[in-house]
Amino acid sequence: MATKIFTVAILLITAMTTIFSTCKKGGLGCANTVYNFKIAGKIYPDKDSIHVGDTVWLELNVPTSFTDITSNQIVDFSEAGNLGSAIGFGEYSVINNPIPAANSFIDVLVTGKEISNANTAQIREFLFEEKNNRYVFKLGIIPNENGIFGVGFSNAQNVYRNSDLCTKAFFKIILENTHQHYYLNPNINSSNTDTTKPSGSYYFKVY
Repeated sequence: MATKIFTVAILLITAMTTIFSTCKKGGLGCANTVYNFKIAGKIYPDKDSIHVGDTVWLELNVPTSFTDITSNQIVDFSEAGNLGSAIGFGEYSVINNPIPAANSFIDVLVTGKEISNANTAQIREFLFEEKNNRYVFKLGIIPNENGIFGVGFSNAQNVYRNSDLCTKAFFKIILENTHQHYYLNPNINSSNTDTTKPSGSYYFKVY
């Protein structure tokens, strides 16, 4: 059975992230996940090699109505109070132990809101912005040193609407229309990992 790509390829984002996996942002004591959604962002230009000083864009632009994965029901999930993602950064100079690399990049936030966090060497945390019945996010990252890097969206857990603090949703965030270059991650073995499946992560070399 192929190793799940989200276990290996998300830069250990799940382990690094806490902000979207708690109930502290609303509806404390009612953390039932009622809905499971999947949404897609993209990263571009999706080259496997870029130069120091080039800009890579992480973008998400999706309607505020989603199809629940379990029930196939279309749900209006507008006015979310805490929908966002922790963007993880890793530098892959050694196997099995990516080096925290958020400080190897300059951030240019165009759309969305940054949230301060204690893991600044590993992640940057953001909330998506709601505009015209869509959730939007756009972040530019500019590398300031050489290396092989991975960046990626974390999933969003316990997401609530401001009008309903108790009905939580889980958002699985993947990339579409993006060449993800899994082969640059030395931890991914294509012989036992299904590299055809999209995840939220993206790998590239900077020189």
